Amino acid sequence: MINFFRRIRKKLADDNMPLKYMRYAIGEIVLVVIGILIALSINNWNENRKLRNQEFKILTEIRSNLETTLEIFESDTLFNLKTIQQFNKIKRYIIEDLPYNKELDSAFGYLQNWASPYPILTAYKTLQLKGLDIISNENLRTDISDLYEYEYNLLSMDYDKSEWEIMQAVVYPFVSKHVRIFKENSKRRAKPNDFESLKENDEFLNILEMIISNRESGLINYRSIMKSIKKLIDNIDADISS
Repeated sequence: MINFFRRIRKKLADDNMPLKYMRYAIGEIVLVVIGILIALSINNWNENRKLRNQEFKILTEIRSNLETTLEIFESDTLFNLKTIQQFNKIKRYIIEDLPYNKELDSAFGYLQNWASPYPILTAYKTLQLKGLDIISNENLRTDISDLYEYEYNLLSMDYDKSEWEIMQAVVYPFVSKHVRIFKENSKRRAKPNDFESLKENDEFLNILEMIISNRESGLINYRSIMKSIKKLIDNIDADISS
């Protein structure tokens, strides 16, 4: 096309027709500018398409991580709820002054155990490397950041840290003195050295109450975050399908 206009321009110049020559020259310039703008538009479209593909990929990976984390947290809450039930069983035996029963071996075996939160962070770390701005939806970007930077940290630094502190400061020292730990059919079991004297031990009841109270608070945190995870999964689905 450009060569075509050049031939016309040359003919007009040779025929000494300056006005028509200028028109065709301007037209050629306009065509070149339009061509450049079209090329830039196509290039921008391609770049935007590449960014959208990257965004789609990272959102899909985050969604997968969230699904896995949700399964882990559901398992954690079931386990921690079970420990609470076991500790309440011990309390019932003490309060009702019941004789020791072998079923308590399992309950005492849970004294030093709880489920710590370990969310899957692989996709979010990739997002951090690429830059959070790759997520075009500002609300979705904020929700992702809040979950990973605040809510997950709240669960690990608030709840889980308090579990570790209670265990190290109170539970481990007490158990090492008053409870014998053993295995039965590959399962962890434990039995107090003297259950009757343990019934009269106010410190032990306080420890049970402390563990139960903290773990119940942890379950509240878990459930709140699980609700946030489900909501974020729905929001990602809506964004991907739009």
